[in-house]
Amino acid sequence: MKKELRQLVDKNCRMLEESACDFEAIYSIMFRLKDNVLCETEDGFGIRRYTYGEVEKMIESASSALHSRIGATHEYVALEMENCVEWIVAFWAILRSGNKPYLVNCRHPAALSQGIADTLNIKYTVTRGETRLSCENINIDTLSSEEPFGGEFENEIALSTSATTLREVVCFYTGSEMSRQILNTEDILKSSEQISKHYKGSLKQLAFLPFYHIFGLVAVYFWFTFFARTLVFMKDYSADTIVNTCRAHNVTHVFAVPMLWHTVEKQIMRQAASEDKEKTLMRGVKFCTALQNIAPTLGAWLSRRIMKDVTSRLFGDSVRFCISGGSYIKDSALRLINGLGYPLSNGYGMSEIGITSVELGKRPSAKNKNSVGAPFRSVEYRLNDDGVLEVRGDSICRRMLIDGEEITNDGWFSTGDTARCEDGRYYIIGRCTDAVIGENGENINPDVVEQCFTLDGADSFCVLGLGEREHETLSLVVRLSPYMAGDRVRAVMDLAYAENEKLPMASRVRNFYITYDPLAPETAVKVGRKYLSRAVAGGSVKLIPFAEVKTDTQGAEFDTSSPLAKKVSEIIVSVLGCDAGTLGADTHVINDLGADSLQYFTLITRLAEEFSITGYSDTDKYCCTLREFCTYIERHIG
Repeated sequence: MKKELRQLVDKNCRMLEESACDFEAIYSIMFRLKDNVLCETEDGFGIRRYTYGEVEKMIESASSALHSRIGATHEYVALEMENCVEWIVAFWAILRSGNKPYLVNCRHPAALSQGIADTLNIKYTVTRGETRLSCENINIDTLSSEEPFGGEFENEIALSTSATTLREVVCFYTGSEMSRQILNTEDILKSSEQISKHYKGSLKQLAFLPFYHIFGLVAVYFWFTFFARTLVFMKDYSADTIVNTCRAHNVTHVFAVPMLWHTVEKQIMRQAASEDKEKTLMRGVKFCTALQNIAPTLGAWLSRRIMKDVTSRLFGDSVRFCISGGSYIKDSALRLINGLGYPLSNGYGMSEIGITSVELGKRPSAKNKNSVGAPFRSVEYRLNDDGVLEVRGDSICRRMLIDGEEITNDGWFSTGDTARCEDGRYYIIGRCTDAVIGENGENINPDVVEQCFTLDGADSFCVLGLGEREHETLSLVVRLSPYMAGDRVRAVMDLAYAENEKLPMASRVRNFYITYDPLAPETAVKVGRKYLSRAVAGGSVKLIPFAEVKTDTQGAEFDTSSPLAKKVSEIIVSVLGCDAGTLGADTHVINDLGADSLQYFTLITRLAEEFSITGYSDTDKYCCTLREFCTYIERHIG
């Protein structure tokens, strides 16, 4: 399969280079292998597969219908939906009908999306259901026509940034820039054999990253479908769905933001701790890393078997290559995932420049250094006098709208990220705009400081400057569950203090806060410091100084009015159908309320789901009252 893929890549790349390098050319090459499987998805009855030929017919039908309905306006039409086969159909149908798709970020605040739609003068949006935009909604299911259509392709698309600053930033890409992004894959395959690995004759990319984000659009959609590989769609983004989908579909490639890898790391370490196997796990990771440094491909295969107790509960045996991108990934996550035999590399890109590099070293010794590799052939990197990474090349977007003002990229683009270069590889240090002026007058990068904290037990945390710009103070904000037991809250705070003490005096955090509010929008892929500082200033994120947090629960009476007790009571009443007035702190759900075994099982399952607790099977030994359930949950949450 590797030789076959190489031949296909060479042929498709030559065809693209010899074409007009527009979206019409990309489309015609992408859909030429009609019988290959473009995507797989669960349809409620099993796995539904769509071939390239099937999807092409759907696109042609939708193109004709859309053209009949709105004409070839050569203006922007919003595409507002999450990843699915219909997204692919709508994307090409808009271009094919003589219109330009604006890829609506479904995770943006509605007001921001509407502002961008107004700026682009959008009159229509294509969706699978409802729209958040105040324009005419066209449901993709209604776009079907038997009439042949030979209209003119448009050659521009638009997408927005991740909106961590809540500014209106729109990036425009023509087929030429996207073609250069695609052609970078030729060098990637030459540099890394791992990325072309198949499993049981197939190469399947998990469609985890949204296609309206530059990482998902380029690295997931275009890099794989241009070469007739297969995408695997998920019904949702829960951890269970991700791992179950990988196993059920034999997914070979997983590209994701660090949030996924950090969640995987946290779950693995938590499971190991619960089984008292932390030292055994880390010894295994160290041994498997050494194996892979000697023989990367064979070592990865052996590592997945040696670590089968872990890998069988994760992605299984099929995953062959992973990439992290979008923000900083912890060194510990890289070491752990690579040690398990899932080759994980760090990459770099932005909405304004596309995907520009990825670490392509074969061995963990290269991947674990956390570099983002050398720039692809379509771009150049350089560091300015302040150490900020600048990029130029044929694949970056040439035109942007920033808060309605048009900006042209015709030279070096400043990424705003500080970096360093060693032996041709680049290492991202952090955002220069996030820098905080320390007491000694030097700039402190919050990213560097944040990487020194682990804070096991915290839902999330962020190091940032709080206060007026000239008087910002380096602060740590820790989000905890409101249901966490007092002694565990105390443990998190003590750990934060201890880890801060290990930092150089000039880089230490000065103010410590706990919050029970989300640090980012629910659908965000990372915590944006500007977003968080605005939320704090606006009062939507309420901060409690560590010194004011009450953690002494020794001898305290059980409080049936606490948030935890209220939520548990609500679930008990819902499952058992009992009167809330009959439920006291020590009311026995079986002896007093008459719960049968099925109701009890339903009850503990609901509690486990509500509070994200695993390993709940031992609760039947002692949890039968409101007090006992709350005590157990306090000890195991987080």
